Amino acid sequence: MQKFNLDEFKATTNANDCLVLNTIRHYGPISRAAIAKVTDLTAPAITYITNKLLDLGLVVEYKVGKSSGGRRPILLTVNPDILNVIVIHISSTKLRGYLVNGDLQVLTEREYPVQKVPKDDILELMLTTISDLKQESKTDILGIGVVVHGPVKSKEGISIFAPNLGWRNVPIKYIVEEKIGIPTFVENDVRAMAIGEFHYGTARSVENMVFLKVGYGVGSAIFIDGRLYRGHGDSAGEIGHTTIDVGGPLCSCGNYGCLEALVSENALVKAMVKSIKEGRSSVVQDMAGGNLDEITPEIIYEAAEKGDILAGRILRQVARYLGIGIANAINTFNPELLTIGGGIVRARTFIEDTILDTVKMRSLENSYSLCEIEFSDMGEVATVKGAADVVMTAIL
Repeated sequence: MQKFNLDEFKATTNANDCLVLNTIRHYGPISRAAIAKVTDLTAPAITYITNKLLDLGLVVEYKVGKSSGGRRPILLTVNPDILNVIVIHISSTKLRGYLVNGDLQVLTEREYPVQKVPKDDILELMLTTISDLKQESKTDILGIGVVVHGPVKSKEGISIFAPNLGWRNVPIKYIVEEKIGIPTFVENDVRAMAIGEFHYGTARSVENMVFLKVGYGVGSAIFIDGRLYRGHGDSAGEIGHTTIDVGGPLCSCGNYGCLEALVSENALVKAMVKSIKEGRSSVVQDMAGGNLDEITPEIIYEAAEKGDILAGRILRQVARYLGIGIANAINTFNPELLTIGGGIVRARTFIEDTILDTVKMRSLENSYSLCEIEFSDMGEVATVKGAADVVMTAIL
């Protein structure tokens, strides 16, 4: 199997070469003519560069495409066997490790529980998992992407605060590079998922997108003119902590009435528990074995699917608040696409119409009419692809 020589790549390529390679990664399989349109490079330049990338083994001729009137084009794609990347995703309950090839397909996957595991032991588990995956790779590892919950300093590779892990200002990049010796990049979980969605999901054809992940919390990411907008302090996109109801419930950030406090899965469970305690009936209580502490978002979704009136009503209440938050984002950023991801996607049947009606009512017509609202079905795949893409974009 041909191996990738990073030193040779850097010595023989320039910015246009990297532009073409990343275009093939993001849009492939793609013809040379289509690459020219995306990059604004001339046809002779594209021919020269793609031949160079073919000689390096970075791209391969995938198949013959459909003709639009002339000769049928040969489509190019990244060589899946020459580049491998390791992705580590550390959530509040699990550590997942992935060995990913150049085509962003998962070759090997590992999963370990980390709930109630000491913070230093989680770091050791991360290093062990990386070492194990490195041993399994049949080619050199281009880089490592570590995804964590909570705010990060992506440039420095620091996890600023991951409360469920007990982490504060953990220098992940330094730790991994010191122990493993491979370039390492750290990203927030929502941004990693959004990057995967933007380049490999519903947003592949747009330049401007707002991504909203509604799970245990609410996170978001903003793409402007094809680039992730990070903000001056690397903390842009905290739509979950915009105020929706000044008299609303207390949020984890210390304020009242934030979007997260009203639409997250945590807020959904709290609303259900409160309603049951107030005497409203629901099959949710029986499904949780009579223990209100055992109620989960999944139980509420299942109850709604079974026709439970209270579950449906609370989901529609969440949808109205979510619609307000989405309308605010659309009015502010005027995106082509707003994508909803996270656990709330399972409730799409019960919340979509209410969300769309609320957004239409509360958005400026000019902004609303130009924006598509989509639900993502990529899930963890988006996170893995996004993290791998961060590594490849930085190195290549």
